[in-house]
Amino acid sequence: MFENVKLKNFKSFENLEFDLTDRNNNPKKLILIYGENGIGKSNLASAFFMLSETLRTMDVRDLMESLLSENSGKIVNNEEFKKYFRTHYKDIETLIKENKTVASDEPMYMEFGFCLAGKSGKYILEMNDSQIIHEYLEYTITQRRGVYFDITPGKILINNKIFCDRASYQAIKKSCVQFWGKHSLLSILLHESKDKADQYIKDQIEDRFAEIILFLSRISCKIKFGSRQERGIIGLPPEIFGEYEKGSIDKKDEDLLDRTEDMLNTFLKKTYRDIVRAYYKRSLDSNKIHYQLVITKKISGKDRDIDFSLESTGTQALIQQLPFMLVAVKGSVAIIDEFDTGIHDLLVKSLATSLYECIEGQLIMTTHNTLLMESEIPKDCIYVINETASGNKEIQCILHYNNKIGEKNNLRKQYLLGKYSGIPEKTVIDFKSLLKKLSN
Repeated sequence: MFENVKLKNFKSFENLEFDLTDRNNNPKKLILIYGENGIGKSNLASAFFMLSETLRTMDVRDLMESLLSENSGKIVNNEEFKKYFRTHYKDIETLIKENKTVASDEPMYMEFGFCLAGKSGKYILEMNDSQIIHEYLEYTITQRRGVYFDITPGKILINNKIFCDRASYQAIKKSCVQFWGKHSLLSILLHESKDKADQYIKDQIEDRFAEIILFLSRISCKIKFGSRQERGIIGLPPEIFGEYEKGSIDKKDEDLLDRTEDMLNTFLKKTYRDIVRAYYKRSLDSNKIHYQLVITKKISGKDRDIDFSLESTGTQALIQQLPFMLVAVKGSVAIIDEFDTGIHDLLVKSLATSLYECIEGQLIMTTHNTLLMESEIPKDCIYVINETASGNKEIQCILHYNNKIGEKNNLRKQYLLGKYSGIPEKTVIDFKSLLKKLSN
């Protein structure tokens, strides 16, 4: 799980440190992040999203090369396709342009401290305006903490102890010479593993290194980019798939669809009183099952089937976030931006409280729902992003401002009164004068 994050020249953060550990220096399993609109909550969540995206850049390269060769340039001239591709598949240079602080001459720096099996480590990525200029990984090697790799344009230091044989070490080092900079070493490794047999990572890479790669590749992010579509990367275990509303699945995996249907039926009936049942409408096409979620609701005394796409925005948002909640319960890390969007305050409170009891991994969520401050969730799970007097941003656990908060303290009331900042300033707007400006 993550212990800390350090960001420099990342979006609106010139220099930010985010401590996710409790008083015993253990990673917290639930983090709730508050702050006024525009303060940087989504930007912080985006740091995890970018980390996940950097692991896919070699796959993006392969996909583009395949499209270019198969279509002889025809599809590349299609503006609609190019827009779709840029939105869903990004190389390092695009990721840097989207995330590096505007008009900053300094490198963008990202450091992620993590803990696996009680052992701490850290992963560093540093980028200029176009490529990676430093990548570093430190974790336990055999019995002691050591450097797994430390790579810059002028040197490639890769510890040969993290590979099980000399040939694998030489092959990865060769790929690093060829591709590193436009791709991270971890992206190269993940790509190599997909090119080889399924057991490649387990067979060729030392066990602890394989655990790190698996941990990072299983990070699941659901981030909202302003008014643009929400996006997510999910490293799912086999029993969880991300498209609950509709999609396609191999005929041989129909039992997974059956189990998912049963799970959703239980979840939705528990969550909404008027839902009688949930099921998938299915059609078979060759070896594919196309499915679409349908719910039966009690309306005017009658049971009526409704396509899930016609449900409320809040209900749809909840189902879209459910896989990410289950990922954290399963034992991986999930990040959900604006967890409370469209969902009733009391339901958000019930969900978050229930999740806290079940999480085996780590769940990081941004929210505006202050009712969570009055729930049974421990106070040290609550964080606030503020702007300092110098104009920089900081994120602190609520106990940083008052380490003597007791059970009888009304934390929500104190927060709304501005004791911990992180709330919009009270303002009065003369809307008539705004209209008048348009009329002149």
